[in-house]
Amino acid sequence: MKNKLIFLSIAFIALVQTLPAQTKAAGIPQAPFSKGINFSEWFEPRTNLEKKNFSVEYVDFTQYTEQDFIDVKRMGVDVIRLPIWFVEMSSGAPNYTIDPILLKFIDKAVSWAEKHELYIIIDNHSFDLIKPTSNNIDKLLIPLWTQIAQRYKDRSEYVVYEIKNEPYGISDSLWGRIQGKVIDTIRKYDQKHWIIVGGTFFNSIDKLSALPKYSDKKLIYTFHFYLPYLFTHQGMDSSVPSLKDLIGVPFPYDKSRMPKTPDSLKGTSRERELNEWYEKESSFQYLNALFDKAAAFAKQRNAPVFCGEFGATFHCLPEDRLRWYEFVVDALDKRGISRTIWEYHYHFGIFNSNSENENEHLFGFGDVHYDLNVNLAKALGFTPPVQRIRRPETIREGFTIYDDYPNREFVRVRLWADLGFTLLDTNAAEGEFAIRWGNLPQYWSLRFQFDTKKDLSVLASNGYFLEFKARAEVPVSFDIRFVNPENTSSRPWRVRYTINPANLPPDGKWHTIRVPLAQMREEGAWLESTQQWLNPRGEFSWRNIDRLEFALEHENFINKYVWLDSIKITR
Repeated sequence: MKNKLIFLSIAFIALVQTLPAQTKAAGIPQAPFSKGINFSEWFEPRTNLEKKNFSVEYVDFTQYTEQDFIDVKRMGVDVIRLPIWFVEMSSGAPNYTIDPILLKFIDKAVSWAEKHELYIIIDNHSFDLIKPTSNNIDKLLIPLWTQIAQRYKDRSEYVVYEIKNEPYGISDSLWGRIQGKVIDTIRKYDQKHWIIVGGTFFNSIDKLSALPKYSDKKLIYTFHFYLPYLFTHQGMDSSVPSLKDLIGVPFPYDKSRMPKTPDSLKGTSRERELNEWYEKESSFQYLNALFDKAAAFAKQRNAPVFCGEFGATFHCLPEDRLRWYEFVVDALDKRGISRTIWEYHYHFGIFNSNSENENEHLFGFGDVHYDLNVNLAKALGFTPPVQRIRRPETIREGFTIYDDYPNREFVRVRLWADLGFTLLDTNAAEGEFAIRWGNLPQYWSLRFQFDTKKDLSVLASNGYFLEFKARAEVPVSFDIRFVNPENTSSRPWRVRYTINPANLPPDGKWHTIRVPLAQMREEGAWLESTQQWLNPRGEFSWRNIDRLEFALEHENFINKYVWLDSIKITR
């Protein structure tokens, strides 16, 4: 009998250990989802933060595709948080009518989530790091959420609403009342879907308890977690003040590894935070006490609590970054708190390519089968696929670079500049959209960055052309060029072909331009690393192509535009 009891006890312990972590947290109501990812930078078209140059025109819709939804689902993700800059992509006051193109794209994302049984959080992510939340923000939120609730009220249970990302600089009481008015507005049209609400001071844990006791029974309370901040945001220029020069902060505190205060932070509050407070603020005891507050709030309000953002930048040392994620995920799971990591790509992303260099990560490349940070994925509770070895890819057939959208299988688009560009001009030569490019200084370029280095040598030797449609209303001159990568084994040699009024008449009509790859002329190389120009040496290689560029080598495009469409490599 004793042996039988021992066996049953062992079996019970094993059963508890195999249960989802959130079922272990007794007394805490659960959200309908458990773990997920923010698909950031998709519907946040920030081309120039300082100039506040926002528009749906800058959305690269194929930056994420249905395959991304499939990939994360297979890893065990059950929720995607979708940050959307609704306000910036609306008509503005007083009606804040949401751009119909944006709504079309969101509809598609919602349909992909529903198809693959993923919860999708429609997150009103409009946010200004400098400007506090307006005391009259209800004048904005009510018309905005009226439109969203009316549009999605009949969609599946997988749709979730999040009223406002990270309010701050507004009083707790006023924000609480405004958020309550928005809840009531949504419920006029939609009684079915969950609504995510949060407190002030950037959705701080400490501000949850300041929220009113809303009567609505389908609310999820959210907080964000980036503590200790000096660790999670080290190396980040976007922080205020900039932490770009602060590198090497360990987690948790380790006196022997603490970096010196960089000159740029001396005399700021960050200096004191690093030297006097970091030991306490990075301790497990201190951080666990914060998570205990969130769990206690969930019990008190009898409502689910959700960590909508948490993350540590790739600037952290890998072992410290992994240790931080393991700690945070374990702390959330033990308390039954659902979560979405910030983010899939970019500074806080889960791919090795995100951290290779500052320039490359801007493109957001990452493939779950080739360069996933496997240890990080496991720390997040995901099941990573077996990683494959990426082989050099020789292209033997023509392919599309841009039709209505960039071809995600091959390229990402980047403008070497932060304005003068749209992928979604509706005056298209074919299909629905075209590219409008212009009003730029000389030497700026539009880049189609290949997802991996491409071997186009077979195409170049077999008579293939770069073909595209173009339209100009005034005389313009620019270069088209293919460029080799710049790294330890390659210099960015390039070949070019010049477009001018002789082959693109300034008549406002669409013209088909065909450029033989084999006839493009070698130009030289510009080394970004040393800011140095190299004259041509016959070393350009079609076997190692990094990108295709449309470049303003001959003149500026101030008050000039060119339209591009149906860009492909073909016979």
